[in-house]
Amino acid sequence: MKNCLSPHVPKPRPNCTRLDWLPARDDRHRTLAWTCDCADVVYELCAAGGQTFLRRTHQTTGTTSETRRMNTREGHATWQALLKGHAR
Repeated sequence: MKNCLSPHVPKPRPNCTRLDWLPARDDRHRTLAWTCDCADVVYELCAAGGQTFLRRTHQTTGTTSETRRMNTREGHATWQALLKGHAR
């Protein structure tokens, strides 16, 4: 069994918030946190231009999408909701 150092995203809880996933921009950003890469879908909390957003990558297809840009407080709250299964 692999020793994972990054968190795993749990299955979504009933009535979880559905995030709107948009095509990923090709701009500079800083990755602040990420989920374990042992799953097919990897999530990242990113920052760019004073705003934060979540990025989602499907490793088997290489498809990347991201949420809308939001302020830091909302971005971190959305990241925590994802990690607790309250957002998907």
